[in-house]
Amino acid sequence: MLRKIYFFFILCLLSCSSDEQVLIENQFKSDDVLYKEAFNELRAGNYQESSDLFNELDLMYPYSRWAAKGQLMSGFALYQANKYEEAIFALNKFINLNPNDKNLDYAFYLKGYCYYERMNEVSRDQVISKKAIQTFNELKNKYPNSKYSLKAVNHIKLLNNQLAGYEMNVGKFYQSRNKFLAAILRYKTILKKHKNSAQIPESLYRILECYISIGLQEQAIKVASIIKYNFPKSIWYDQTINIIKSSNIDISELEKNQKSNEVDLKIVDFEKFDF
Repeated sequence: MLRKIYFFFILCLLSCSSDEQVLIENQFKSDDVLYKEAFNELRAGNYQESSDLFNELDLMYPYSRWAAKGQLMSGFALYQANKYEEAIFALNKFINLNPNDKNLDYAFYLKGYCYYERMNEVSRDQVISKKAIQTFNELKNKYPNSKYSLKAVNHIKLLNNQLAGYEMNVGKFYQSRNKFLAAILRYKTILKKHKNSAQIPESLYRILECYISIGLQEQAIKVASIIKYNFPKSIWYDQTINIIKSSNIDISELEKNQKSNEVDLKIVDFEKFDF
């Protein structure tokens, strides 16, 4: 509900102000009349009717000063109606036909939000989340100083956690079936592609578990050293000590891999990160 209220505030900013309005002739539907009727339907909550009128405006008066606004408002009306794919189609039309419009940053933001509101549970496919990130990143790249770009940054952080959570679930699935190499690849994906996510400490610990399970003691010690250096006060470090001891691995080995360029995750290049 709060999101809808927020977008209604944006709607008011995009609507025609009193000094923009012209005298309306009642005997026929001019572009002004159609825009006003569509806007009134939107305010009344009749979103499909509003979108239809905005589209009629675009068809009848494609060169009107209201046409571009109508395209954007049609997308907004469809978003309000939870018709997200139709809204994205309308917003893409606005973006493609109006490359210099002052409201393009908002159009990209609303398009991204149409994906963002449909984030699935982390156990399901994450195509929608990826499209949301792609759209928000496009917004950031094209309009870095826009207030909507600042909002998009926070959305991207949450989306990255979402995708990292998905990779974590898949990794655990493989690990539970003793497919340790497949699990390790999933956990490494979190390290490489979602390095700012909250899943990083656990992904390292799960890699440690997998290495111990397949008898790769040297690699396990290196991962344990990384956990110790970067997350010494976390529950995952406590579990690391426990599993090292229970696996009869010499815990003193952890002290031999403490060079920051080897274990500090702020320095390590995740794209080249391998162990």
